[in-house]
Amino acid sequence: MTVQKAEDVKDTALKLDEIRTQHPEDYFYLKGWIHCLLQKAELADNRQRNPTKQLV
Repeated sequence: MTVQKAEDVKDTALKLDEIRTQHPEDYFYLKGWIHCLLQKAELADNRQRNPTKQLV
């Protein structure tokens, strides 16, 4: 991970922590969306690595 990416992750974590303490309902909403997007990206990545065989 590059230094810039590490700083971005740290900044995002601090912002999420602030949202969690001030607006917990918004935090859990965002957390759910992040989980869904990561799961979708993981499924797409797995499909690229293991493409299904096409029937001719």
